[in-house]
Amino acid sequence: MLITVLGLSVAMALLLVFFLRQTRVRFVVELREGTTEVRRGDPPAGFVRACADVARLYRLRQGRITGVRTGDGIELRFSDDIPSRAHQPFRNVWTPPPSDGPGGGRRAAG
Repeated sequence: MLITVLGLSVAMALLLVFFLRQTRVRFVVELREGTTEVRRGDPPAGFVRACADVARLYRLRQGRITGVRTGDGIELRFSDDIPSRAHQPFRNVWTPPPSDGPGGGRRAAG
């Protein structure tokens, strides 16, 4: 009985960790043959267009850029198909949308 409860607890913990990691992914942009396609989420349109430009500049055939929410904002992560020399140009075109948190937010209308 104890082994069953322990096994069930471990399975629930693993499921919770998996769920929490998936909710941190804000968007996924896929690069394929000179085009960009949003696979998940809603990244800024300007970023998606700029990704196409960077991919064309570096002659990237395929790859995936994932935006992951962290405590400091959104961090870009790259698939192994994207060489490390191309990471910084993608980071340079990333402009995070304005936040609604302290010190930022929307202007009053009216």
